[in-house]
Amino acid sequence: MFMNIYAGWCIALSLSPCLFAQTAPSAKSDNARTPQTTFKAGSEEVVLDVIVRDKKGQPVKDLKPDDLEVYDNGAKRPITSFRLIEGAAAIVGGQQTPGAQPQHLDPLRQVRLITLLFAHLGDVNSRRLSRTAAFDLLKTDLPQNVYMSVLVLDQSIEALQAFTNDRDRLRRAVEKATGGSYSQFHAESEQVQAQLQQMLGPATAGESPQEQIINLQPGAGTGPAAATAAQGSATVQMAQMMLNMLQLAQTSEMAQSGRVFVYGLLDAIRQQYMLPGRKSVFLFTEGFAVPQGAEEAFRTVISTANRFNVSFYSIDARGLNSTNLNDASLTELRNAAAASRAQFGHNSGPVNPQKAKEFDTAIDAGKANTQNTLAELAGSTGGFLIANTNDFRGPLQRAVDDIETYYEITYNPGIQKYDGSFRTVQIKSERPSLRIQSRAGYFALPNAATQGGAVLAPYELPLLKALSVKPPPRDFDFRAAGLHFRSAKESTCSVIIDLPFSSILFQPSEPVDPPKEKNKSESRLKADFAYVVLIKDSNGEIVRNFRGDVPLQPAASQMDALRMSHFVLKENFGLPPGRYTLETAMLDRGADKTSVRRSVLIMPPIASPLGISSVSIVRDVREKQETTDPGDPFLMGTNVITPTLASLDKNSLAQGLSFYLVIYTDKANQGKPQLTMEFKRDGQPVGAGSPPLGEPDEQGRVQYLGTAASDNLQPGNYEVRFIARQGNEAAAESVTFTLE
Repeated sequence: MFMNIYAGWCIALSLSPCLFAQTAPSAKSDNARTPQTTFKAGSEEVVLDVIVRDKKGQPVKDLKPDDLEVYDNGAKRPITSFRLIEGAAAIVGGQQTPGAQPQHLDPLRQVRLITLLFAHLGDVNSRRLSRTAAFDLLKTDLPQNVYMSVLVLDQSIEALQAFTNDRDRLRRAVEKATGGSYSQFHAESEQVQAQLQQMLGPATAGESPQEQIINLQPGAGTGPAAATAAQGSATVQMAQMMLNMLQLAQTSEMAQSGRVFVYGLLDAIRQQYMLPGRKSVFLFTEGFAVPQGAEEAFRTVISTANRFNVSFYSIDARGLNSTNLNDASLTELRNAAAASRAQFGHNSGPVNPQKAKEFDTAIDAGKANTQNTLAELAGSTGGFLIANTNDFRGPLQRAVDDIETYYEITYNPGIQKYDGSFRTVQIKSERPSLRIQSRAGYFALPNAATQGGAVLAPYELPLLKALSVKPPPRDFDFRAAGLHFRSAKESTCSVIIDLPFSSILFQPSEPVDPPKEKNKSESRLKADFAYVVLIKDSNGEIVRNFRGDVPLQPAASQMDALRMSHFVLKENFGLPPGRYTLETAMLDRGADKTSVRRSVLIMPPIASPLGISSVSIVRDVREKQETTDPGDPFLMGTNVITPTLASLDKNSLAQGLSFYLVIYTDKANQGKPQLTMEFKRDGQPVGAGSPPLGEPDEQGRVQYLGTAASDNLQPGNYEVRFIARQGNEAAAESVTFTLE
């Protein structure tokens, strides 16, 4: 790859983002057909699985509704239904009439699903222990209607075995999951996906897969064919769940490094809404940390699991561990403190732009004891942690007992306002000998917001509502834009969000008692902002969306630099040629303020072999990290370019003005590619230039980074037209900006 630097322009340039004009709302984008969702308060019931044991750990099976009390957000709520689910019978009201036939389980209502999920098992001993534990689980006497699947999680979810009760197939899948490199699992997952599609059978009337499933539901028809369909409906539903999960995983929001685990867990459970009944995930892992900025996503995993009736059983595959699990967090704190001292210990005078850029957000930090994360995940979803042992047989048998025997309780939470807040759930009893195990709570989200398995984070509610308001709110400043590139196989879009930290409210993270008693340099501030991005096609249909939540807690001594810096997000993904609308909403949670931006996003057709990407204005160039995506269009050799959409002034251009673009050459054309730049200020030509270009790389790309001197820049509105030529072919792209 070649980096071309062309300095010392003979004309004055200024660079405010090329997409400055595009971020203004247009009548066309505002009138695009936008799906509307209405959230109504109502009497939606909460379903709980409650496991009750005595002091000796034995299941208690003789409870009546009056023996348990349900508290939702601290308020006692009346129980609307109560029954014991045990083995082959569902015993209504906790009692069974003597001599009566037991009520057999409805295969669609009481199917039991167990997912064996092997995640990030790098250590050989961890894989051995996990394999032994899984094989022991397969030897147990599993209750009726139990189906198991095998998944692995590395960079994404991969399926090695769809839901089945064939133990030989499950053993082979476990062997693969604990014996091979995770990079080998993608082919296995594709094979599973093809098998699942075949299970749906031929679409004789041209039905979609979902229509096929609807036709197989009980009540969809009559006669012998309908009866056969009802018997197989649970199997088809499980196949469709797995198929949907894999398809979602392929487009999952896992672009930000450090969040792969959290979003992988979400992918593993988000399709399990399709079948009722108790569902369990046996998570074999060496532990994981929730990175800063992913806390809300982790809570969403817990809330989604609770909503879809999924319990996690976390198995710490490290086995017996004599190491202090807090050592890593203590080391991290020491390293952070040392870095802070190095950056701020010798500061004097005002903060310059280069220092400010050091704070541009690559906000990521590890958490503390990773075993605590496993315990929180399990305990909050009605499961438990299995750790600090090399013999998992006893705890796994207890988990199997949980699956076989539990109480199903429903109640009306009495929610008047679905505000996305977290509501705690407690189950109490006046019998002190009982040991009660259930879910910790859920987010107050209406069922309408999660229909079809949609996973909606609580902070999305105000953001989605803001996108439907006219005129859109503009409480604070930020920019968003979509840039187009090419990859080896498709058109690639890069969505950029540029938020000045000066737009966000920072508040004291804790009350500061008389200032004299607290060292100002040690006090901390806090801020929290969230975003939602929707990309809609020309018909107004959402074709891509992503979201995030970013909490901050900087030291007060860092604020001068932080206020001059920016949060810059890049999200890269494939997007076919066409005209799209980019809708972005941001929420300053501390100030309770919202801003919305809409712009038109054009993905040009690949009409000729010669092409040129969008032109970006460069904020910074940094060395790539281990987590850098090798397909990032802003990756140049060992460096990664950070674009900017923010307005620029003289101080911000002290190091010059830089442009970045990519020329895609025609490999069949023997001509040498050339680049011409034509500059206009306020509509009048002010100069032109033809910088030299290097040779194309093996992909036929010429990556160009040009820096112009900025000493003589004059205020005004600028347009720069970039024209790439190769032989008789030509391609052009323009960028506009304003210098104030």
